[in-house]
Amino acid sequence: MTKVISDVTPRSGSPRIRITLPSETVAQLSAWGAFARRNGVTLAAVLLLVLQLCWRADVVSLASFKEDDFEFVARAAENPLSWDYLTRIHYDQFMPVGFALAWFVTRLAPYGWGLAAGSTLVLFTVSGIAVFRMLVVLFGRRRAILVPLVVYLFAPFTVPALTWWSAALNLAPLLLAIPMAVTAHVLYLRDGRLVHAVAATAWIVVALCSFLKAAALPVLLFALTLAYFSAGTGMRGVLRRHAGLWAAYAVVVVTYVAGYLVAARNTPGLGGWPTVAEGLGFIRRLLLDTFLGTTLGGPWRWFSGPDRAVASPPGLLVVLSALVAAAVLVITAVYRRRALRAWGLLLGYLVVADVVPTFYGRVHILGAFMGMETRYVVDAAPVLALAAALAFLPLVGEDSPYRARPPRDLVIGAGGLLVGGFLVGSLASVSVFSGYLGNDRTHAYLTTAAAALRSAPPDAVILDRRAPADVVPASYGAYAMTSHVLGPLATPAQRERMRHPEPSTSALVFDDQGRLRPAEGSGERALAPGGCHPVAGAAVEIPLPTVTREGSVVRLGYASAVSAHVVLYIGDKGYDVSIGPGLGRVLFTAPANLSKVLVSGMSPAVQICFGDVAVGDAMAAS
Repeated sequence: MTKVISDVTPRSGSPRIRITLPSETVAQLSAWGAFARRNGVTLAAVLLLVLQLCWRADVVSLASFKEDDFEFVARAAENPLSWDYLTRIHYDQFMPVGFALAWFVTRLAPYGWGLAAGSTLVLFTVSGIAVFRMLVVLFGRRRAILVPLVVYLFAPFTVPALTWWSAALNLAPLLLAIPMAVTAHVLYLRDGRLVHAVAATAWIVVALCSFLKAAALPVLLFALTLAYFSAGTGMRGVLRRHAGLWAAYAVVVVTYVAGYLVAARNTPGLGGWPTVAEGLGFIRRLLLDTFLGTTLGGPWRWFSGPDRAVASPPGLLVVLSALVAAAVLVITAVYRRRALRAWGLLLGYLVVADVVPTFYGRVHILGAFMGMETRYVVDAAPVLALAAALAFLPLVGEDSPYRARPPRDLVIGAGGLLVGGFLVGSLASVSVFSGYLGNDRTHAYLTTAAAALRSAPPDAVILDRRAPADVVPASYGAYAMTSHVLGPLATPAQRERMRHPEPSTSALVFDDQGRLRPAEGSGERALAPGGCHPVAGAAVEIPLPTVTREGSVVRLGYASAVSAHVVLYIGDKGYDVSIGPGLGRVLFTAPANLSKVLVSGMSPAVQICFGDVAVGDAMAAS
């Protein structure tokens, strides 16, 4: 039986209380303390990971689906998880990893922002674990590695991409693949085990299947090897010593590029060269304003659009960032051997992975403004953490890493000031950014449409039309049509009828609020000569105004004394149509270049007059 002692010993002055805990409790507390001391760095990293996840989730929850997201959801709902689906080139991007994630998320919860955004948030958090592991493998389990981890987890330029699902589907897998590839590569350099070479190569494949700019990853690995793991042998020695590894990387990249070129040969892209002024303006904004300006916690100020914003730092912040960067560069070069190589790795990666692909593919569209997009430098975040650690910390087993030891008080004071300023600025910048998020209009439209589809008659014919431009821009073509935008919310049978509606006198259409309303056809009505198109026997041939666009809606106006059933031939395909008494119209979707339709199967005793024709778009009846 454990003895517990608690006594009060009278003394002069205030009484003193002594409490003796059970020996088991003391032993348990001692064990916990020892565990915390042994694993303090890991526990601190876990705490940082949890804090950033809560912080980012609070921000991302305010956003909504936009732009390319609708196309991604539509394609995932309409296609099986096939090779054709996964390998489609999307605006110059080859991203089967992202398409696979989109497919599973959409099949579980179409337009479920919580699951869509949550999946990429979890993936980003896992990438944070990968960055921590990279830092531990390269530099050891020391407290100082928490600083570059903080920079990675709380960098403000990584937040906006996670609020745009289609961008996050590109970037989140790449952010995981980069540190995993670096870790496996370094482990191979140290012990030469084949398993690490295979792992590094596999992660390069994952990166390439996530984002085109991952082609820069093998270049980063080679530069890292040459700068810090060459053992004085130079480039020739590095190439000769690890020839098998470089060959594996080269085979992967060459195969990837060849496959990409084949897949993209018939796919319209966005490629084009900007003018010199546009190109230089883009480089300055991307590297100086957007990237460097946010490494101190900026940009402080944003240029906003609907449910999004791009970096627009004040000039004072840009100048301050440049001065601090120059000071850090000089100080690390003075004290840390090979520090300049670390910053060279970062700059080289930014140029090869972020400047060059965007320079050709996007800048000619909006000019230097594209340099304000933080999503173009998100993939540099793990490289920034790696470079910062290399510039300050010795690698495991590195001899003579410093030219001289900097004053400890200076390191702690200046480092604490920089990290503290970074965190305060980052939290403030992201707080301002979050004020621009949210799209109640899109959310209301999708919610209303989902409810309308659930309550629609089982055999309802729903005509296609363009979704409101403030929900999906018309530039998305077919994926801006309601059959694609709202199809994921429908049952498979409804989705099929929305994509291929049959002729109907009671067709429905979605209005701009997402409600299902009786449909009407737009377009100027052409009246039949004499009021009615002439009937020949049991049929009438009706000429149409020119149908120049696939999917145009044709309106056939009629007057009938009684109810009747007729067969409407559109091209070589016939459809049974029920005609009601009185004035009415038949609406149907026409193929391109349709010049006439035939209505047959009319009883001679039934008086039906087809009197006007119009070709246009479906719209909600007033």
